[in-house]
Amino acid sequence: LEGCAAAADRIYFTSTSGGDAGAGQVWEYEPGAERLHLLYQSPDRETLEYPDNVAVAPGGGLLLCQDRLGRPQRLYGLDPAHGLFPFAENAIVLAGERNRLRGDYRSSEWAGAAFHGDWLFVNVQSPGVTFAITGPWRRGHA
Repeated sequence: LEGCAAAADRIYFTSTSGGDAGAGQVWEYEPGAERLHLLYQSPDRETLEYPDNVAVAPGGGLLLCQDRLGRPQRLYGLDPAHGLFPFAENAIVLAGERNRLRGDYRSSEWAGAAFHGDWLFVNVQSPGVTFAITGPWRRGHA
């Protein structure tokens, strides 16, 4: 178990390597009803490998940070009514244009996703980049 987020009367968490395929699960717990529900289980590592951090979007959907081995490293949206969908992919390759950093960072994982109003803040661990993303969260699945 790794990622955890709370919203309203529910708590969401990930089992990074859980499930039949060992590729990850997303759980929902309702403390008031004492109910634990498996929201999503990855059928294989090609669909979703190692969901890690989780954040609850203003529209009620979930945002998952993938922590797979290698590439691509993606952010995924998960909406119980519409399923799993890719949201963003780490494509960071630097040639010294910013802070003289050079390298291929596409294998570096997403982490620390958090929503603040209409803004999603999310990090790529190496080279240490934080993104601020805005969108119509309340109108979409996320």
